Amino acid sequence: MIVSVLTSSSILRLVAELKIAVGSTNPVKIAATKNVMKKIYGNSVEVVPIKVESGVSHTPIGEEEIVRGAKNRAIRALQAIQADIGVGMEGGIVKKFGEWFLTGWCAVVDRSGKFSLGSSVYMLLPDSVVERVLKGEELGVVFDDITGMHDTKKTIGAIGILTKRLLTRQKAWEDSLIYAMARKISPEFYY
Repeated sequence: MIVSVLTSSSILRLVAELKIAVGSTNPVKIAATKNVMKKIYGNSVEVVPIKVESGVSHTPIGEEEIVRGAKNRAIRALQAIQADIGVGMEGGIVKKFGEWFLTGWCAVVDRSGKFSLGSSVYMLLPDSVVERVLKGEELGVVFDDITGMHDTKKTIGAIGILTKRLLTRQKAWEDSLIYAMARKISPEFYY
């Protein structure tokens, strides 16, 4: 617990640190969670990365599997350390309009078990990449192979590669987490 003195009004108040568990040890997802939670809650937040199983394939196919992975990560992270909020992020591919797209879903769960969801945008994937993913290869491994880079899923990701770094994987996760946090940011509209 942190005690702060408000000198302007000479009022003592107690501010408890909010514990946020993110269901990943991926540095991009951790950084995205830290950035967003600090914007929302200020410095009274602790983000704890927790290695959890998603319960879905390495590159989930379809919205339902992606969301299931995000929810599994959020609840497992929350329960692992009895956090105030659990965050789960899961990326995957979906078929829309006859094409394959990369997307991500973020799930946020609180101690009461209430979930909120937010998604990233849809980005068209090259057919050559999709063919390999549909055969069972992980998306990040495919991009590492075709670019000669290493561990792109922990840095710029497919988003950074395909947009030549105009957009980043971290920014996409930050946006989807903000969408998922809307219920907590503006509760007057949801409850």
